[in-house]
Amino acid sequence: MARGRATDTTALVAAAAETFRSKGYRNSTIDDIAEAAGISRPTVYKYTRSKQHLLDLMVDEVTGVMTRQLEDVMSSGEPAQTRLRRMISTHIASATSRRTFYAIVFSEEVELSDAGRDAFRSWAHARTQDFRVLVQECLPPDSPLDPTVVANLVLSMLSTLFRWYDPDGPVGPDELSRQIEQLLGTLLPA
Repeated sequence: MARGRATDTTALVAAAAETFRSKGYRNSTIDDIAEAAGISRPTVYKYTRSKQHLLDLMVDEVTGVMTRQLEDVMSSGEPAQTRLRRMISTHIASATSRRTFYAIVFSEEVELSDAGRDAFRSWAHARTQDFRVLVQECLPPDSPLDPTVVANLVLSMLSTLFRWYDPDGPVGPDELSRQIEQLLGTLLPA
C-alpha cells in the first residue's frame, strides 16, 4: 500500500488515509495501518495515540494549508469578484490535491473525537462566513438571492468534489474553476 516506510507522523497519516479509504475507518485496524506504513504496530504508537487521533490529524491536513491560503485571499484587498474567483480556485485546488483526506474527513466526521469534530465544524463555519461575505459583496443590491444560501450551496458543491471529480479525467482544475465561474455568472460578471 504505502510507497515506503513511514518515518514521521505525516507519513503515518498518509498511510492511515490509504487504509481508511480502502477499508473504511471502522474496518481498519492499527495493524492494517502499520502494514500500510511499512512499520511495526509498536512504532505506530510512537507517532500517534490512536486510530481516532490519526483521523483528527486528517482534519488538520484538510484545514491547515487551506486556512492560510483563504485568509490570504480574504485580506488581499482585491475586488470582491477577484477574491471570490480565487477562493473558488483555492477550494478546488485543495479538494483535488487532498482528495483522499477530503473523502475520509467528510465521510467519517461522526468518528472524529469531540474536539476534532468541534474544530472541524468551527473551521467550516468560519470559511462559510468568509464565503458569505464575498457573495454579499458580489451580489447586486437588489438581488433576490440570499448570500447565506448561495455560500452554503457553492461550498457544499466544492467540498464534495472528492465524490465525483477525477483529477486524471478530461477536466482539469482550471477548467473546473472556469465552469463553476460560468455557473455563478450572476456573482462573477465577465
